[in-house]
Amino acid sequence: MNKKGKSALVLLAAVMLLLSACTSGKKETAEESGAPGKPPEAKTETAIDPFRLPELVEVSTIKAVSPNERIPQGDTIEDNMYTRHFTEKTNVKFKYMWYASGDDYTQKLKLAVASNDLPDAMVVDERTFLELADADQLEDLTDVFQTYASDQVKQIYELNEGLSLDKATIDGKLLAIPNIVPKGDSFQEIWVRKDWLDKLGLQPPKTVDDVEKIAEAFITRDPDGNGKNDTIGLPGNNGVVTTDYGWNYDFKALFNAFGAYPSIWLKDGSGNVVYGSTTPEAKQALGKLAEWYKKGLIDKDFALRKNPDELVVGGKSGIFFGPWYMPFGTLTNAMMSDPKADWRAYAIADGHGQYNATVVPPSSSFLVVKKGFKHPEAVMTYFNYNTRFLQTPTPDDKKLDQTYVSLRPIDLNIGDPDAVLKKHEMIKGAIEGKLTPDQLSPEMQGHLERWNKYKADPKANIGEWGPPYAYLVGGQPMADVKFNEVYSLYTATTKTMEKRWSNLQKLENETYFKIVLGELPLGAFDSFVADWKAQGGEQIMKEVQEAVQK
Repeated sequence: MNKKGKSALVLLAAVMLLLSACTSGKKETAEESGAPGKPPEAKTETAIDPFRLPELVEVSTIKAVSPNERIPQGDTIEDNMYTRHFTEKTNVKFKYMWYASGDDYTQKLKLAVASNDLPDAMVVDERTFLELADADQLEDLTDVFQTYASDQVKQIYELNEGLSLDKATIDGKLLAIPNIVPKGDSFQEIWVRKDWLDKLGLQPPKTVDDVEKIAEAFITRDPDGNGKNDTIGLPGNNGVVTTDYGWNYDFKALFNAFGAYPSIWLKDGSGNVVYGSTTPEAKQALGKLAEWYKKGLIDKDFALRKNPDELVVGGKSGIFFGPWYMPFGTLTNAMMSDPKADWRAYAIADGHGQYNATVVPPSSSFLVVKKGFKHPEAVMTYFNYNTRFLQTPTPDDKKLDQTYVSLRPIDLNIGDPDAVLKKHEMIKGAIEGKLTPDQLSPEMQGHLERWNKYKADPKANIGEWGPPYAYLVGGQPMADVKFNEVYSLYTATTKTMEKRWSNLQKLENETYFKIVLGELPLGAFDSFVADWKAQGGEQIMKEVQEAVQK
């Protein structure tokens, strides 16, 4: 029941109490109440079931499907085990206006938005969400969320301190139900062979200077003990020098250690919006990389090397930048080549001992409802059930074949933004005997079984090592340090970006590579910034500034 309904009941009760006080004071009998033999029953409010509507409601939507979408025999995109299950459980029936794949879907969506031919509900990216909001095409979901969202849904949104809901709120109105992006992948780490550190009498790295010393030692002091000068320092990424949230082998962690945050939008000391790739701090980080490359501390062929994995797997490199999940693939292969390798992950601090990290946006997808749709509570009810289905499925939910889970009518997920850290704590606690297996999630129970299997016979079960090790060791830096989490002020697309951004990114990437490789002096960075502004960057900064002020 909404707030107006509750207020009406309170008012009615007050009026009835006042009327009874004005009578002769005679006590009403059972006969006078109209219910012979028993007193009248008190009227009670009907509790809202957050997972099921009292009556069937039809909601139109659209769907992006894979060109090779897997569908059970006899089922269709519109009518399948998932659509039937969700309708049966929620009393919400989705009807597709259309569905499409790839570019076809993108073009149809643009046309639908431009012509205001919208379904009752759909999932869109941030750019489309802001466009619809600006055109006043979206239903205000503020009261719907407060009244109908399940306790589970509300608690999950609280886990990222309201950042996701804030991102979906404009002028005080909640205009979408946002997803939540896990932030674990944001924290780029430095992976190092501790067995090599121990052999050379070195300590684990804490700063950029430490990384430099270790890379130099790994090149010059024969850490693998084969008597040959065949080891290198740091691999690199042949596609990017750095980026916003980090790729395997790029140098995002080093930029963050210089207080630089390439590829995102920030405010400078005067409160003006600036692009992180054009700041003085970014120039400093580039200068350090150019210095390292000139010294031979970075793979001399990194800009041309197709697969830097070969250096790690082949035992030629014992130090590299990468995310927590490297043991899932690359390091498992490296362990198969050398099972005695002892890979560890560390965080790198800036000159003041602070650990900085560019962090993924709290949300990137938004479930919106067309303005004027009579039953927005139906969308919230479906979302409640979908969340429970993914997080804490019922026995009936578990009967569905997960192979076809993409057939759900609307796919928008929320979860703990700190999932990697909490999974690290779970498996570490279990291995140390502080937690019992039944205290773990089903996923982490599986990883614990893999770990125990590996420890019982490492040689025979080396393939089981990676996943549990990723959480156990890859997740350790997130437990060891508190990161200064830096978010981009703006993650959508402006009008000038649509025309100029591709060329500006090309200019940035080429300049960064040439400076690192020594093909341009560091002073060329200033010319790059001037060119970047002249070729559309200045106008884009103004547009982002206006968007942020809104």
